[in-house]
Amino acid sequence: MGGEPSVKDRVLLLSPSRGLGGGIERYVATVEWALAAEGVDCQRLDLMGHGARAHARLLAQGRTILRADSEPTRLVVAHRSLLPVAALLARESAACGMSALYYGSEMWGSRWRPRRELERRLMRGAGVRAVAISNFTAGALIGDCLATILPPALSREWLDTLAAAAAGRPDRGPGIRLVTTFRLAEWRTKGLPQLVEAVTAIGRPDVCLTICGSGNPPADLLRIVSEYSWCTLRPGLSDDDLARELAAADLFVLATQTRSGRGSVGEGFGLVLLEAQAAGTPVIAPAYGGSHEAYVEGVTGVAPADESAEALTRTLDDMLKDPERLVWMGRHATQWIRQAFAPEHYAQLAVRRLL
Repeated sequence: MGGEPSVKDRVLLLSPSRGLGGGIERYVATVEWALAAEGVDCQRLDLMGHGARAHARLLAQGRTILRADSEPTRLVVAHRSLLPVAALLARESAACGMSALYYGSEMWGSRWRPRRELERRLMRGAGVRAVAISNFTAGALIGDCLATILPPALSREWLDTLAAAAAGRPDRGPGIRLVTTFRLAEWRTKGLPQLVEAVTAIGRPDVCLTICGSGNPPADLLRIVSEYSWCTLRPGLSDDDLARELAAADLFVLATQTRSGRGSVGEGFGLVLLEAQAAGTPVIAPAYGGSHEAYVEGVTGVAPADESAEALTRTLDDMLKDPERLVWMGRHATQWIRQAFAPEHYAQLAVRRLL
């Protein structure tokens, strides 16, 4: 695979999707932006479709790119499921090592055993650098390999969009606005049932909830939303509209559930928590997982003691009792994001960790 590359080398970025939405896609887009910001020639290839044929097409496209130019090229693998393709591409003479990105629940899930064993062997391969989204995910990897950490961040353009929405936020009127956002197909694992139960238990007529997300809303989600007059669904928002929704809210809630084994779920970090804070909105983060690195406890957000609806109810009720505290936390959230996730510093960090 060759030696360690320099920042002058090309990068071939293998991505699992484009257009599906969600935190992983935002993370990959930010990595792509960061490399470009540092002058790295980055070419992105997306997996189009599912199954062996889609992977074969990705492999063929990657080989065409690597064979067209002998300049050393670093492979950046945006999901562990693409490791077999990347391992074959790494045999090309232009390939110069590999950085593989890891997020959350895919690390402790029960995948088809032969495939999982293959991925584990490839993770330990010479020239492969594991890059985790959080300390939590790095800990999940410890049985297979040691990982450096590249947390999520926001591209300069997206951060500016969110900051502009925060600055243009209208004066808060009566009532409390809650917002949450996720891939709509994942509404159960993202904790919407627990959030709806918690809002119902509080019993405040001045509280409303807006659900934003990507993808087509499933029928059971539409049914649940229709049952509550205080619940609104806004699917498929543009970035500008999403930024405005986040900025208009008094509080953002992400109540992701954690489950290991087959069909595992969990939150490796929770990029949307950064987005909400950048828009000037404090957050309630998931109880478990890597999200504790995505906010400052008691300053820009809080988390319930566990994943139950009862614990979320207590946390939500405590936060909503003090509107002035929410305003104070939102103001500090915007400042903290600007300092801790400054785009110019993140771009440099991404190059150091990936290349």
